[in-house]
Amino acid sequence: MLQQMKSDTVVAAKASGLELHLDAAHTRIEKAFLDGGDVLVSVMDILDRLVQRLDHLIETFDGQTATTTIEGLKGTISLLSDLPDLQSSQQSAFAVIGADCSSTVKHVADMREIIRYLRIFAITMKVTGAGLEGFTEFSDEIRERIQSGSLRVDHFAEQLAQMRATLVSASQVSDLIGSEFRSTVPQIVADLESSAGKMAQQHQDMGAVAGKAKAVANGVKKKIAQVLSALQIGDVTRQRIEHIRAALTLIDTLQGHADEAPSSATRLARAATRMVNAQLQETVEQFQQQCGAITAILSSFSADATEIMRLHDLLAQDISGADRNVLLAMEREIAHACDLMARVKAGSRDGDAMVASVMETSEELLQGIEIIRAIKTDIHYMALNSSIRCARLGVAGLAVNVVSGELRIHAAMLEVPADAIVNGLRSIEASAKTLTSARSTTNGDFDGSLNEALTAIRTISGAMQTGLEAFAQESEQVFVRITGAVAKLDFQEKLGQSLAACVEMSQANADDQDEDDLVIDDLVQDISSQIFSLYTMAEERAIHRRFLPLDETRTDKAAVPAAADEDEFADLF
Repeated sequence: MLQQMKSDTVVAAKASGLELHLDAAHTRIEKAFLDGGDVLVSVMDILDRLVQRLDHLIETFDGQTATTTIEGLKGTISLLSDLPDLQSSQQSAFAVIGADCSSTVKHVADMREIIRYLRIFAITMKVTGAGLEGFTEFSDEIRERIQSGSLRVDHFAEQLAQMRATLVSASQVSDLIGSEFRSTVPQIVADLESSAGKMAQQHQDMGAVAGKAKAVANGVKKKIAQVLSALQIGDVTRQRIEHIRAALTLIDTLQGHADEAPSSATRLARAATRMVNAQLQETVEQFQQQCGAITAILSSFSADATEIMRLHDLLAQDISGADRNVLLAMEREIAHACDLMARVKAGSRDGDAMVASVMETSEELLQGIEIIRAIKTDIHYMALNSSIRCARLGVAGLAVNVVSGELRIHAAMLEVPADAIVNGLRSIEASAKTLTSARSTTNGDFDGSLNEALTAIRTISGAMQTGLEAFAQESEQVFVRITGAVAKLDFQEKLGQSLAACVEMSQANADDQDEDDLVIDDLVQDISSQIFSLYTMAEERAIHRRFLPLDETRTDKAAVPAAADEDEFADLF
């Protein structure tokens, strides 16, 4: 009897020591797996943000903005391609105006020559009519009208000379602009056409890189989901340790039955000790097996994080590389075109002022021609009156009559250059209007199209740079978190020693116990059924049946979980 009590005391003492180790292991497991779950959830959150960043980048590369920009750029290129031809047509208009001006100058010279003859005839009339009554005053009056016409023609010639000078200046400005167009625009057009093609290809390539990064990130998310599911082993292990601790507590109660059924209590304690050892060994084996699977998954995390960083660096190289940055090249080319158009507009403003001046002068010249025509008509009728008076004088007025006839003839001759001048001025006005219309087309459409294209390119470039910076920040966080997670989730390292100590102590306890045949008496049935009711997993019940007899027909069914609960964690093992 004394020996049996000593044996029971030893079993209880050993069970108590194992419980302390199990308590410590339970606490560590609970904390390690809770912390590990938090780490993985935080990594999952960062990966979600990273995928969102990559989605934005992919939209930038493949979205409507880039397509619209390229299409708009094609329209701008088409407009730019027309610039040299438009400028050539403007220069042709200046050439036509210049030719009309040169022709008008010749006609003005003809008018001056005619007026010179009119002066001579007026003087001759005064000389030949000096002895006739009233002819001196009459000839003076004709001379005054001729002088008035001469002054008007001189003024006309001065205005025409000023207009010609203005046209020469405008033509020179237009020629300079045209030369710049011919030397610059074809290269800009060629560069933009090339860049538009490169932009589409580069966006396709960079979209593929971003897609790969997204695929890697989503792959890591799936792995994390697998690890999160596998972390249930922590809960399984924790529960089984709790069940083992409860079983050890029930084993401790057997000391109270030493007087009632000493042999049965001792044998039951020994069997229960061996059963606890089997439960603990299987628990630890399953824990190690599942942790090995977790470690295998985690071992690939670092490679995935490194690949994300590599893809980020590849994108950064595409976006920021001096030679490969198509967007910056396009921005420079369009900015160059915008600068050219700004200088064209500045020159065009001067040219427009010149054209306006030509139009105004042309109107004044047309009015001047009408005045000259009116003077011609006055001279004609004054000479006609002179002829009529001479006819009344007979032979005395014959000489004056001859001069009067010459005045009428030469006055009529003014009509020919006057008509030619009017036609020339009308042609100048028509050419000037065409010139103004062409300038309006050049200045208006090009300026807006170029600025729109430049704004769109800068918007895409800014969006890409912002997206890349966000991608860099998120991928760096992913790299840091994943690296930290791999260290924190090394459960073998953190918990292996503690669990190994529990198994070692449990094995030592079991090795000290003899195997006895147990008869199912009331004590065995009571303790065994209480321990059996603790289980939530089929594996625990199977091990229990191997070591502790149990009349399951007498077991309280309400105390045993339903069969469905037995497979709660079956998919983990």
